Amino acid sequence: MKHLASKDEQAVSNRVYISITAAVLLSIVLILSGIWNAEKTGDIAEANIQSSLKIRQLSDTFNLHQESMSAAIEFALTSGDAHWRNNYESSLLNMQQVMVSAAASVSESIIDAMQDKSAVVVQLERQIFKLIAAGDQDAAFTILASDEYQENKIEQEQQAFTLRATLERKSRAIIDTLSSRLRQTTVALILQIVLIIAIWFYIITVVKKWQTAQSDHRDELSRLAHYDPLTGIGNRALFQLRLEAAFQQAKRDNKPVGLLLTDIDHFKDVNDNLGHDIGDRLLIEVAERIQAACRKSDTVIRLGGDEFAIIVTNIESKRDSGLLANKILSIFERSLHIRGHEIKTGTSIGLAFYPDDAESTEELLRKADMALYEAKRAGRSTFKFFDSAIEASARRKLQLQQGLVEALERDEFELHYQPLIDIASGAIIGVESLVRWQHPEKGMIPPDEFIGVAEDSRLIVPIGAWVLREACRQQVDWVERGLPSLNVAVNLSGVQFDESNL
Repeated sequence: MKHLASKDEQAVSNRVYISITAAVLLSIVLILSGIWNAEKTGDIAEANIQSSLKIRQLSDTFNLHQESMSAAIEFALTSGDAHWRNNYESSLLNMQQVMVSAAASVSESIIDAMQDKSAVVVQLERQIFKLIAAGDQDAAFTILASDEYQENKIEQEQQAFTLRATLERKSRAIIDTLSSRLRQTTVALILQIVLIIAIWFYIITVVKKWQTAQSDHRDELSRLAHYDPLTGIGNRALFQLRLEAAFQQAKRDNKPVGLLLTDIDHFKDVNDNLGHDIGDRLLIEVAERIQAACRKSDTVIRLGGDEFAIIVTNIESKRDSGLLANKILSIFERSLHIRGHEIKTGTSIGLAFYPDDAESTEELLRKADMALYEAKRAGRSTFKFFDSAIEASARRKLQLQQGLVEALERDEFELHYQPLIDIASGAIIGVESLVRWQHPEKGMIPPDEFIGVAEDSRLIVPIGAWVLREACRQQVDWVERGLPSLNVAVNLSGVQFDESNL
């Protein structure tokens, strides 16, 4: 499951990476296309503006030269000076060049009509200049006032007006086209900006969702790492963190930290007789009740199996923890009803305190466990505070346990046989094997001093196996020496019945 979660997380991270990469690339493409479009529009604008200016300049220049030609005629007639013809011819040449340039912007028919009509007018006006040069101004005025000249002049001016109007329309059309292009470019840029904003809004949303999912995933991992999946209360990892934090708080507040250690009496029997499902439900029920009995500032931990710990902070004295211990003991005063089963069980509680009893988390846990052991020895369903006597007893127990190991290695055990006598006949009908420990320094150690320790440490199993072998060996020896066959009784511990090879 953890592997699948890791794969799913990697897949989500890959999708986010791909989305961001695609967004960056698309944004770059949109920005570059916007820059290209703007630059292209700028080039077109510049070209259109130049073209419009050129066309308007052609129109103005054409009008100027046309007026210059008319002015030259008038000045020549009024002054009688034929030299105005030079101005006239110069303006005529310039006007013809303008018409050639305008041919690219207006239709050929307008240029042709203008040129045809101008040719007739120019011919008449040149005759006027010849007459003025000859000194015949009256004849020149006659031609100027003639219907033929006036009609052709009017038509020429109409053709000129048409040409100028066409050039003006062409100029405005270019400007209108440019305006339309600018509007299109502006709309395109706005759409690109909106699209970029939408893309990054989407990316921000995706990233926020991913961050939220990552946060939820971290919270879930933290919950799995620090909380018991069955009961929902803290586990050993959280126990270590909370206990160390409690130590730091105790140093600041100069108040003790209490540790209560408890387990469920005969929990193994519940599992064996009613099944592990009922055992799990019992653990959940006990955890909920212990949690309800504690304050919000206390931390309830399942250390494993049926063993629970409560970290008690912000207390003034050991008596406060004793009150909590009594509340927990009261949970087991009445039977617990689990899925139709009435379960009568109990608990024992050991208490130790920082800094009076221990300076480290490991030491505090160990001493609370010593106090729990003493509570069980005292008859269960009670609680014990750790003290120096408990530590001395635990030290003796540990020494005794180590001595038992060495006794097995050195063959220090021996069997004493207590005869079983038939009262009626007075005959010995059997013997009971009684194990004794012949310590090299302490002498004979009676069984009531070491059997309990052997059972707690399960050293009773190899000791019991030795007793069986030795009893059998002794019986064979008696038979070989000619003694009557006897029944040999051997005492077995309840711990030995758990062994499959018994």
